[in-house]
Amino acid sequence: MKGNIMRERVVMVGDELPLVGILCEPEKDQAKAPGTAVILLNSGVIHRVGSCRLSVTLGRALVERAGITTFRFDFSGIGDSEARRGTLTANQAAIDEIQEVMDHLQRWKGFDRFILYGLCSGAFAAYRTALADTRILATVQLDGYCYTTWKSHLMHYSPRLLSLSRWMAFLLRKLGLRKVRKGAEVSGIEEEFFEVPDFASYPPKEEVEQGLGRLNDRGLDMLYVFLGNEHYKYHGQFQDCFSGVPFNNNLTVIHRPEASHILSEPNERRAVVDAITEWVYERARAV
Repeated sequence: MKGNIMRERVVMVGDELPLVGILCEPEKDQAKAPGTAVILLNSGVIHRVGSCRLSVTLGRALVERAGITTFRFDFSGIGDSEARRGTLTANQAAIDEIQEVMDHLQRWKGFDRFILYGLCSGAFAAYRTALADTRILATVQLDGYCYTTWKSHLMHYSPRLLSLSRWMAFLLRKLGLRKVRKGAEVSGIEEEFFEVPDFASYPPKEEVEQGLGRLNDRGLDMLYVFLGNEHYKYHGQFQDCFSGVPFNNNLTVIHRPEASHILSEPNERRAVVDAITEWVYERARAV
């Protein structure tokens, strides 16, 4: 991959209460996958720039180094996109708005194949939309759906049960002698902009496994990147969790245990951007 000339412009999708996004594209003679575009999704209520500007960095890297057009936009009610009123759930509204963006890019630019990227809730939206729309040829999900396994439980609890310092810390917390620092305090990010995986709100594991089976049967390419958290403990946890799905080489899993959920570490962020860029380039070029 080599550097390409990049052009960016603001794009409004929809006539009333439009969705606001940034189209980033290479020059025509440098486009490596003319019919394919990557759409980058919001994480929680974070503006389309992404946590630590991750979406901007990745969106531009895909254009400059892989020659692939990207579009990062705000869901309604987030960032620069005004809130829309309606009766749809947030999950269904996200699917509809992603499809609205795809329809717009297809009519305007002729794109008929899409790769969806998302972190946390953005990953969940990418998964759900892939189930609903066959124009999606691949998804890139950071901290997407995964559940604990017997091995992850063992790896999580064994060191804690054998650690005297952890038992002391537990007793001090129970006695009210030690304050528990929450994620927002540690990160320095305001609480409303701090999204962490909420495992209690996940759909049933069986439901997700069935959905992954359908996507696998369709041949969807899937890249899962799991970052450092208390629930994803080892590299093969995703495959163990969904062992009923016969994944082939359409699945790639990367585990970065030293990275925070929002990729605040420059070296980790750079490594993840590089890995995603290379993976997307290979998939788009093969179409």
